[in-house]
Amino acid sequence: MNRPKFPKETVRRLPLYLRCLNRLLMLGKETLTSKELSEFLGIKPAQIRKDLSYFGDFGTRGVGYDLEELVGEIRGILNLEEEWELAIAGIGNIGDSILDHLEFNQPGFRITAAFDQQPDLVGTKIRGINVHDLEEIESVLSEREVHLALLAVSAIEARKVAKALVDSGIKGIINLAPIFLNLPQDVEVTQMDLSSELGQLVYNLENN
Repeated sequence: MNRPKFPKETVRRLPLYLRCLNRLLMLGKETLTSKELSEFLGIKPAQIRKDLSYFGDFGTRGVGYDLEELVGEIRGILNLEEEWELAIAGIGNIGDSILDHLEFNQPGFRITAAFDQQPDLVGTKIRGINVHDLEEIESVLSEREVHLALLAVSAIEARKVAKALVDSGIKGIINLAPIFLNLPQDVEVTQMDLSSELGQLVYNLENN
């Protein structure tokens, strides 16, 4: 049975809610109102309540949300009840800050394979992960159940590397390369384009 469709912006905000709630749980907080969550995230309480209402009736009036229960619900909505393995192509290009973000702020994901073409990186380990040559993508991933990849290579290499990822069984790609990918329809691609984000930022500054 097909899952119902929800507004893209709502689905886009759910991981933000999850990240914030996980941090608050680690700090020992047990309940939270939409107003308190709003103060942490800068999102209006009414928007938070509306987003969550698409998926069910969460929280108790006058008390708020049970954090542990809400985290479990959001993880279920996002299909994060099981851990997803992640491959990174171009690990030398993304920097320690992004690795920190992936490892510590995105529960439900685990980096298990890394690739690069820089001779000083290939054959070494980064955060305990073996770095393989980009040419080894298919031979390495064909032995593993990895369905997600982060693509951080140059625009010149991006299409070739993306094809190797797809041929290896990758079904979802976050593309940091400054080029659009033409991939099979059953492959989900999220384009992360810094120039587009900056253009949108400037537009919003000038029009608000």
